[in-house]
Amino acid sequence: MGGEMTHVDRREAGLYWQSRMGNNADGIGGNAHRYDVVAEEADGSISSRHFLVDYGLKLGGGRGYSCEFPSPEGVFVRRGESAPDGGGGPPEALLLTHAHEDHLGAVRHAIDMGYSCPPVYATAFTAAMLNNSLVKAGIARDLWPEIHIVRGGDVAEIGSAKVEFVPMDHMPGATALRIRTKEASVFHTGDYKFDETLALGERADPHRLRAIGAEGVDMVVSDSTSVATNGAPASEAEICRNLTRIVGDSRGRAVVAGILGSQLDRLVSLGRAAHANGRVLAVCGRSLADNVAAAQAAGLDIEGAAGTRILTSREARDLPPETVLMVTTGAFAQSNAGLMRSAHRQPGALPIDENTTVVIPQRAIPSVKTAHASMVAKLEERGAKVVTAERAPELGYGPIHQSGHAVERDAKLLYTLLKPRKIVAPIHGDGKQVEANGRLARSLGIPSLMLERNGAVVHIGASGASVVGVEEVSRIGARESEAVVKQLPRAPRGQGRNNRAPPAVFVYDRLDGSGRIVQHANLPAPEVSTRPKAPDGPQTVYAGARLHVQTSR
Repeated sequence: MGGEMTHVDRREAGLYWQSRMGNNADGIGGNAHRYDVVAEEADGSISSRHFLVDYGLKLGGGRGYSCEFPSPEGVFVRRGESAPDGGGGPPEALLLTHAHEDHLGAVRHAIDMGYSCPPVYATAFTAAMLNNSLVKAGIARDLWPEIHIVRGGDVAEIGSAKVEFVPMDHMPGATALRIRTKEASVFHTGDYKFDETLALGERADPHRLRAIGAEGVDMVVSDSTSVATNGAPASEAEICRNLTRIVGDSRGRAVVAGILGSQLDRLVSLGRAAHANGRVLAVCGRSLADNVAAAQAAGLDIEGAAGTRILTSREARDLPPETVLMVTTGAFAQSNAGLMRSAHRQPGALPIDENTTVVIPQRAIPSVKTAHASMVAKLEERGAKVVTAERAPELGYGPIHQSGHAVERDAKLLYTLLKPRKIVAPIHGDGKQVEANGRLARSLGIPSLMLERNGAVVHIGASGASVVGVEEVSRIGARESEAVVKQLPRAPRGQGRNNRAPPAVFVYDRLDGSGRIVQHANLPAPEVSTRPKAPDGPQTVYAGARLHVQTSR
C-alpha cells in the first residue's frame, strides 16, 4: 500500500475494523471502512477475507479540489491485475449503507483511475443512485461492478462472517450492518436517526434492534454527526405541517422550494403541502429528476406518498404560477443548481420576482454559509420573500428542517437497545461531535474508543476490543481538467436522458492522510478516446452473485 509506514498483521481470530477515511480531523466525508474476517479452520489453519463498507467523497477541501476520497491503492485491484498494489487479496465485496455521495461517490473515481470495483451489495434505491452516478460520470458499462440488490433482513456470508442489512431511518434504503463471526459481533450504524414518520422505504424497527442486542453486540461503530444536540427533534410529519402553513400563506403567489437532490422525503412533504393547498407539484433540474426516476425504478412510490402527481417543469410551464409548487435544487447554494441560477437570472432558470415565495427547508452547513447568504440576498433583490430553515421559527412557522442524523436522544435509545458488551467507536463527526458521542456512551456505562486518526486497526475478539496498530492511509484529490472537458462531445439530439452535459474529466493528486500533497497529478484520468459513453437507464446486475445472500423474503 503506497505510503504506509507499517503493516498490521491480522492473524488472531475475530474481526478487524479500520477506518480508511471518514474519521477526519478536517470534517465529515470520504467514509470508507475495511473489515477483515479471520477464522481458525478445523485443521488449525488461519483463513482471512475482507470487505469494504462504503466508499465516499469528501467535497471540496479548500485546496482547489472538487473532492477528496480514500486512495484505492492497495485496496482495489487495477484492471488486468489479480491483486492490489503491495499484495494481499482483493476485497470480497463493497457493502453500501446508503446513497449519499459521502458514502458511495468515490466508486466512479476509482474506476476512472483504472481500478476494478468489487461486487456491490446495496438496497434497490442505493443501487439505483450508484447507477446514476456511473452514468453521469460517463463510465463505460463493461467497467461497472456487479451490483446485487438486498432488502432489510437479508444476510450476506463473507468467509465465516454473516452480515445482516438492518433498515435505519436516514434516507430511502438506508441500512446499518450487523457483522457476526463466532468470536465477535459489530453493529455498524451507517447514518441514522429515529423518525417513524418518514414516508419512503423501510423504517428502523426498535424491536429488531432490541433482539440484536439480546443476541449479543460487542462493538457499535456509530454516527456522531448530531449527537451533541439535545432535546426532541422535529419529525418529518411536523416539518410537513409547517411547510403546509407556509404554502397556505402564499396564496396567489408562485412558490419555489430549494432542496438537496437526494432529499426525497422532503420532496414528499412538499408534495403533501402542495396537495393540501390545491397546488400541483413540479420538479425542475436534472439531478432532482434523475433521483425521482431512480426512486421509481427502485419501487418507491413517491407520488403515492405525496398524494399528488409530480410534473416536470416543462409540463407545468403553461399552468398559472400560483397553482404550482415548483421544487428545484440549490439548498446549499451550489453554483450550477436551480436556485442559484434563478438568483443570477441565468438563461433558462426559473423566474423569481416580487410575486414569489422561496422556501429553503434545509439549514446551511458551515462550509456554504457565505454562498448561501449571498444567494438569499440576491433572491431578495429580485423581490422574493425568502423563508429559510433558519428564519422559519422566527416567522412563527416552526421547524422546516431537521438533521438526518441521530441526536443525543436517538443515540441513547440505540445504545440502550443494542447494549454493546465491550465498546462504542464514534465516527462520522469532527472532534467535538465524536467526543460528545463517546461521552454519551460512557454515561451509560459503555467504554468508548476515541480514535485520533484514520488508519487505526481495531481487533474485536474473545479477549475484547483494542487498537492493535496504525497503518498510514492516503487520499486522492480530484481536480477537473477544464481543457479536456471542452473536448468531450455532447450526445446527439433526441437521445433522451443521454442528451446531457458531457461528463467532467479529472486528474488526481496523491495526498497523505491529512490532505497534504504527496505527488501532483500522478494518476491522470484516461484519455478522452478511452471514455466510451455509458448506457442509459437502470443497469443493475442480478445474476452471478459471488456471495451467498440469505434473503428475508
